[in-house]
Order: sequence, then C-alpha cells, then structure tokens
Amino acid sequence: MSGIYGGRGLTAASGSGAILRDEEGKEYLDFYCGSGAALFGHSHPVLVQALVKASESPWTIGIGMDSKVRAALKGSLEELLPGHSVFYCNSGTEAIEAALKLAVSLRPGRKKLLALRRAFHGRTLGALSLTFNPQYRKEWAHLLPDVQHVKPEELPDLIDADTAAVFVEPIQGEGGVYPLSPSLGARITESCHKADALLVCDEIQAGWGRCGAFSASSLVGLEPDILCFAKGVAGGLPIGLTLWKKNLGDFSPSGHGSTYGGNPLVLAIAEASLRLLTTEALPSHAARSGTFFRELLGKIDSPLISEVRGMGLLNGVELTIKAVPIIKRMQDKGVLVLPAGPSVVRFLPPFVAVEEDFERAAAVFKEALEEEGS
Repeated sequence: MSGIYGGRGLTAASGSGAILRDEEGKEYLDFYCGSGAALFGHSHPVLVQALVKASESPWTIGIGMDSKVRAALKGSLEELLPGHSVFYCNSGTEAIEAALKLAVSLRPGRKKLLALRRAFHGRTLGALSLTFNPQYRKEWAHLLPDVQHVKPEELPDLIDADTAAVFVEPIQGEGGVYPLSPSLGARITESCHKADALLVCDEIQAGWGRCGAFSASSLVGLEPDILCFAKGVAGGLPIGLTLWKKNLGDFSPSGHGSTYGGNPLVLAIAEASLRLLTTEALPSHAARSGTFFRELLGKIDSPLISEVRGMGLLNGVELTIKAVPIIKRMQDKGVLVLPAGPSVVRFLPPFVAVEEDFERAAAVFKEALEEEGS
C-alpha cells in the first residue's frame, strides 16, 4: 500500500489511547489516526471487549440471514435518526456508491448530479465521479458518470427540476478542512426541497460525533435525505453506513448488495462505539476539545500560518508554504498529522486525547514552523 500512497518510513507495532508505537518502541502522539478511522484511539478497552466477545460467534453470515447484532445497531441508529433505513457496507467509498445508486434509482429520468469543488467522496468509479481532484480522476475520466462540480456559493442556484442528487460534505476534509457556513447549508437544503432533489451528506470523516454532534450536517444547516458514515464508526474496522429517509423508497429487489456488509463481528464494535458516543457524551467533548485546540493553534505567532479552520476534532491550518515538510518535521519530533491538499496541515485527534496532548501537538507544530522558517 505504501507504494501507492508513499511511505512514512514508520512501521506501526502497537498503540494505546492517543499513542502509537513503532517497531523500535518509539512513541508518537497520533493525530493522524489512520486518516481519522481510529476515532476512539488505539485499543480502546470497551471496543476490545466487544471484539473479543463478538469473535466467539459467527463472524459473517451473508445478507440473507437476520442477526441480533444487526437489529441492535439498527435500533440504536433509529433512536438517533428516526424514520431511516440503513444499508451496511465496508467503507466510506462503498457508502457513497450505495447513495449514488439509490439516488439515481429514486429520481429516474433526472440527469444532473451536483457536487462541490474540492470535494472528496472516494476513488471507486462512481465515487470518483463525485470527487473533484483532477489528479485522482484523469486516468479514468472517460469512464466516469457526468458530475458538475461547483463552488459552494453557486450550488443553491444550480439545483433544478433535472437534478437527481446533490452531494455535500458538511466539512470538507481532504479538500482543505472547509466547514460549510450554516446560512449556505440552509440555502442548499431549501433549494433541494423546492426542486425535490435528493440531498446526500457525506459524513465519512466529519460524522459519528467527531465534529461536535452525531451528525455534522445538523451543525451547518443541512437536512440530508441520504447520509453516509464510515471511518471511525467501528473504531477503525472496515464499515460503511448509508442511511436514508424511509419515505423516499428503497433499492429495487437485488438492486444492491454486499457479502461482508453488516457482518456481526464489525457491527458489534459499531454498536459498542455508538454506546460510547451517547453514554460518555463524546460529541460534546469533541466540541470542547476542538475549541481548546484551535485556540492553541491560533496563538502561534508565525508568518507561515494564514488561517486556522475546523470543527470539533477535524482541524486544519492553512500555510503559506507546502505542508509536507512540516508534517515530516512533526513526525520526527513524535507527532503524527497529515495533509489536506498541498498547503494545509490536518489534525485528526481521537476522542481520548487530553489537554496535554493538544498542548504537545501545538508546541511541536510551532517548533516545526520555526525550524522551517529559520
């Protein structure tokens, strides 16, 4: 995999909480967290216990059988999002693929699909058509469904009677960490309602409590018809969820499927993670931690910083230089972060990070900037 993505020169061997250790025993403060998938940190005891217990029962059963674990998670999701159906799959990209197929089937005859500039929705062909980055698209452009990518402020006026679906991230992650303004989110929602176009919200990175609410869309004025979760849902195990309002309809018979989607092993971890969200009020904790961290970042006096952005535990700092050299310096100093485009350093800390962790991350970031600027 490192041959595709580029290696960090680090072999992960163990981890606990917000700490990752390499094979030589060096510890890193992990604000990278597997591109945000380790939302609960590493080896969370509640999730480990759920995994051990679930491993003693059938791991996968296929889609034709019922499961108490499936029913339990469905019931828990129903409490948070009443009146929604759910499709279980294995990743964020698969959740987007399911949403795309569902939207097109529920709005037959409509040809327009809209997404935002800087959007990232995945790399399989359907999802890739919604992703904006030309570098990701260029080899396969001739195979991709036609999607119109527009600036956020242009979107409401372009939604019309020929629009099947509008795909929006409430907070763009890979695109540079850009939260949508609530007033614009409300306008997008209103335009979709007027045109009877389906609003699909991609919360693969922003959702599941990371940004201060179970659904980040609720924070930025979006009222989705279809909602996609993944990454941290099962503490880093492969899972994707596509949820939609039941009154819209459903897939046609045999219209979609997944061999591993909804397997009891992973769903048991997802159910445990959802209980942690609610019993420990983790979304509120994420909101407070994020505010604290952004205040620390905002106090860094560096000519290399142009803007600090984010919500909850999804934060980015726009630099006047390339981000990768700073990220490498931080790794050398024992803090893992990641880019969001060429000039943004992205921080994806886990729920278990404490004030001292945020202070350390900010201090190391400041040191890396000072060394780069000297």
